[in-house]
Amino acid sequence: MSSSFLIRFLTGLLVLSIFVSFFYSCKKDSKENENEDIVTLLGIGLYARSCVGQNTFPSSGNVGALTRLQISPTQTSSAINSYNTPHQVYLPQSGVSRKNILSVFYPGTGSSPCEIGAILQQGATRGYHIIGLSYPNNEAVNSVCNQGDAKSDAGCFENLRREVITGADVSPYVSVDASNSIEGRLLSLLQYLVQTRPGEGWEQFVTGNNINWSLVYVGGHSQGSGHAAFHGKIRAVARVSIYSGVSDYSLQFATIPTWMGGAQTAPAGSYYGLIHENDTVANFSGNLNQVTDAWLNQFSMTGALTNTSIGSPFANSKRLVTSGCNGMGAAALHSCPMINGFQSIWNYVSYP
Repeated sequence: MSSSFLIRFLTGLLVLSIFVSFFYSCKKDSKENENEDIVTLLGIGLYARSCVGQNTFPSSGNVGALTRLQISPTQTSSAINSYNTPHQVYLPQSGVSRKNILSVFYPGTGSSPCEIGAILQQGATRGYHIIGLSYPNNEAVNSVCNQGDAKSDAGCFENLRREVITGADVSPYVSVDASNSIEGRLLSLLQYLVQTRPGEGWEQFVTGNNINWSLVYVGGHSQGSGHAAFHGKIRAVARVSIYSGVSDYSLQFATIPTWMGGAQTAPAGSYYGLIHENDTVANFSGNLNQVTDAWLNQFSMTGALTNTSIGSPFANSKRLVTSGCNGMGAAALHSCPMINGFQSIWNYVSYP
């Protein structure tokens, strides 16, 4: 039996075991036990899809009409020393009018950029420069901030996200320095692309050691959606796309954290979101309106809650839900907005 076959076989068993646990998990007698189960499931991560070949042996090449670059973070900076799964980088599709906008996407807990390749590729077909960013994401934010000492720390969610994004030493629950942070990794990658890929337009997105945020869209799925949403609070990014989040919720205090309602640096009206209507993972509190209510009340995402089945332009709402994947397990519903078939919706939410 070849090693590659064995890896695929074992990965398949892992995926099956996780999904079976979602489909057939027993109900508990108390709400406290139900909450503990959710925290445990978040801790093991919802992504079990295999990108073994791409992650272990990064290479570049064509994907259909697109040019894809797979670049290990350590290639871009000697100061990066962990989470070396390759960034996925796509040039705007040849022959398509360039938007001269950089769209950066943050995968969810335990996921890698190659696993959200479909939405990255869609952006490239629309004329965007695309980066699927590899960053420290093994720990689910809701899992960390609802256990141990952290569950009594009202600032846990905000400080954890701030440290992962900027590298500021503000959270005792993670250890991410500036070079290994989201912003540090993005800056190093852009500087690397400017140096090694001249003439492709990367230079417009960075000036010296500063990212030109006004030319950047950020988006993310699950944990990544919360990072994108937080980024719009602290940087003047041009657009924020939220998929299956933001799910931050304190079981101890029975409330969402205050950072979500804080002042926004991104332009008014720049936040858009999509979630499955029955996503019990993102709606961590048990209220299926938790996320979409926060969109309206904390992120000023206007418009009626609109099902994507009505088609574009989706009543011009910034709050979209889907009924796709109904009948599947909790993990599948949570990941549903990332699968093929949502291209026209991605265009509306992320790639106008």
